[in-house]
Amino acid sequence: MTPLRHEGPIYKGRLHYLDWLRVLAVLGVFYAHTTDIFDTFYWHVKGGDPPADLMTLVVFGTEWGMALFFFLAGASAWFALQSRTPGAFIGERFKRLIIPCIVGVILFSPPQAYLLAISHGLYRGSLLQFYPLFFESIHPVWWNPQWIGAYSFHLWFLADLFFIALFSLPVLLFLKRKRGLHLISRLVALAARPGGLFVFGIPIALVQLALRAPFPGYQNWADVFTWLLIFLYGFILLSDSRFEAALQKQWILILVVSITSFLIMLWASFSGTLSAWDALSDYSYGYILYQLLRSIIIWSWMLFVLFFGLAVLNHSNRFIDYANETILPFYVLHHPVIVAFAFLTFSWNAALGIKYLIVSSVALLATLALYEVCIRRISVMRWLFGMKPLQKSELLSPPGSKSSPRLQH
Repeated sequence: MTPLRHEGPIYKGRLHYLDWLRVLAVLGVFYAHTTDIFDTFYWHVKGGDPPADLMTLVVFGTEWGMALFFFLAGASAWFALQSRTPGAFIGERFKRLIIPCIVGVILFSPPQAYLLAISHGLYRGSLLQFYPLFFESIHPVWWNPQWIGAYSFHLWFLADLFFIALFSLPVLLFLKRKRGLHLISRLVALAARPGGLFVFGIPIALVQLALRAPFPGYQNWADVFTWLLIFLYGFILLSDSRFEAALQKQWILILVVSITSFLIMLWASFSGTLSAWDALSDYSYGYILYQLLRSIIIWSWMLFVLFFGLAVLNHSNRFIDYANETILPFYVLHHPVIVAFAFLTFSWNAALGIKYLIVSSVALLATLALYEVCIRRISVMRWLFGMKPLQKSELLSPPGSKSSPRLQH
């Protein structure tokens, strides 16, 4: 196999399908978090094990859904490092990730924890009394990355992404140099072979097999190192447009593997095998099979979603221009808004399905309204929520107009 000469990305203009995938991923997280909150609030009326179909969707969506976020972030890092020094790259990531994370933890984490506590009968008192208690309860457990999510709720993603970008920077800089570009050329040659794109799934499987047993649970080290790999893959696969050519040639095989892996998970779920596999941490045959299945699902569906975006979504309009800028503040705001409206429906005498429909619809509109009124046109709020400064000519621009600011990859 002769390595191909690296030619760099041959892109004409912005890759709009990355914007679409980013927006759709955030929208998917919004509805997933709404489901999670209802499960949290209405634990007292459920009882028993969750339905098999629900468990399948939760496991399936979690496997590749968050991985997609880190892949897109890695792709953005490739474009960002084309015009930024390493210091500027990290500085920009700090402003866009850590500052909104800190703001969100200070403003939104205590009220969310308060509503959850009183809904479960764990606390009686006012929010003002609860505020200092929340911060006094924070005890960092540095060897376990799960502690970040325990106090920051959904904002753990911003912190994890920042540290993944920070610690992977030496590798990213290496990949931009001559030897790194030569390595990418070899990977292009490998990916161009039939089924070659699936080779990238092998390191994912090795990480899952090695770390899931000693570090079980969501957001633990098995997930963190998997997301680190996915982040690097996003950087690598966007570095050369010939990876896209390989994706377009292999999409049928990718779709077959994706559907097959999902059907296997569906069968395992309804047969009761999935829950048994999920509890294994002893490097048994069942554990090995389950981790291999997880790895195949992560990478095969990642590839198929990328192909779908490239084939169907690579176009621009006013909606995607507006939505792409809205993503970060929307992500920071959406979870506390969902929690607040779910809490308000706690005592309603209505079916859970009706409550879910009402909460998800109202929370979506309320989150967008908060963004429009409190963030979009206020410079200091844009900075606090990780957005770029607003130009004077854009102050009076309607949502989605051509003069609205657009995020760079």
